[in-house]
Amino acid sequence: MRSRTFVVTIALTVLTGILAYSALSARLERALDDMAEAERDGPGRNVEEHENEVPLGTEHAAADEVVEALEERELSKQAALVSFGIYFNDISHINFVEGTFHINAYVWMNWDPTRFLPPGSTPEDERKGLPRAPCDTFGFVDAFELAIEPVIKEPGYAQFRVIGSIRQEFKLDRFPLDRHVLRISIEDEEHADHILRFEPDVRNSGTNDFRITGWKHERPIASTYTRLYDTNFGDRSLPTGDESFFSGITFEIPIRQVRLAYFVKLTCGLFISTLLALISLVVAHYGVDRLGFPVGALFAVVASQWVVGEALPPRAPPTIADWLHVISFGVILAVMLVNVRSLLVLEAGDPERSKAIDRRWFWIIGPSWLGVCILVCVLA
Repeated sequence: MRSRTFVVTIALTVLTGILAYSALSARLERALDDMAEAERDGPGRNVEEHENEVPLGTEHAAADEVVEALEERELSKQAALVSFGIYFNDISHINFVEGTFHINAYVWMNWDPTRFLPPGSTPEDERKGLPRAPCDTFGFVDAFELAIEPVIKEPGYAQFRVIGSIRQEFKLDRFPLDRHVLRISIEDEEHADHILRFEPDVRNSGTNDFRITGWKHERPIASTYTRLYDTNFGDRSLPTGDESFFSGITFEIPIRQVRLAYFVKLTCGLFISTLLALISLVVAHYGVDRLGFPVGALFAVVASQWVVGEALPPRAPPTIADWLHVISFGVILAVMLVNVRSLLVLEAGDPERSKAIDRRWFWIIGPSWLGVCILVCVLA
């Protein structure tokens, strides 16, 4: 009986190892390549221009409908081009709970002064036949407590200091092994894209050599887009009638957690607590309250789950950290049931069988727990 149990345990352990290796090998290789590439590139200061992401669309229109609408219309070749650049001094205070991050940057724009009114003109001045200057009509998408202070405003050129917070929805399903792309989008709030179109000032844009605590940032990426709104906002001068298209430009900064330091810091107590619950299966019943091990581990896992919850929005989707806690709860419950069964067998007068039950389930639950945790981290 013991030899059969030992063979089954070894078979399960080997099977778990094979599954974990098959799932991990390719992903680990890609992760190591990404780390090596990031180390070679460093934080980076250049801005790369991507192809136009046309369109970003809206929540009210399906992506295929937006693409079809854009393909059916022709952008006016008379639209004035506005070169837009940005230089990041600092990015900080990445807040998952509020969905915000803080930026400190300079932005500037260049345009043909003969195509627009001088800076500071009022909407009434547009009756002269020219639109207002883009430095008077641009805005940041999803701005939150953002201060835009003009530094220079003259015909054809303007520069601003931007300090404040931007709202963004973060994808947190892989927390705390997550990666994100911080997006700063700018649109003209008054002129449709048949009047004005943005283009990135790639040559002069970039970043200071700043550091984001707990994160490593990569080189920024610049891209332009056209956003479709399912309304013309009551402006009958827009050629599309019931739709309006506005030009925009986006600067993206990819960020990732600094190696595994934060993961270890966040889950160390969780793994130690679960391991202590497992250790109860190798401790003799005599003179020790073995049921206290999993009970104490249960409270520790609950505390760990509360700490993780404080770093995430209340209604965030399940994350890697959440699934690891669920697995630990299941392991602790299984250990508790094994302890109860073993204790009943011992009280029935069969200590050898009680020890066999403990050993068997220790080697079944332990490797299975580690294998499932690895699979969750890799496949989530």
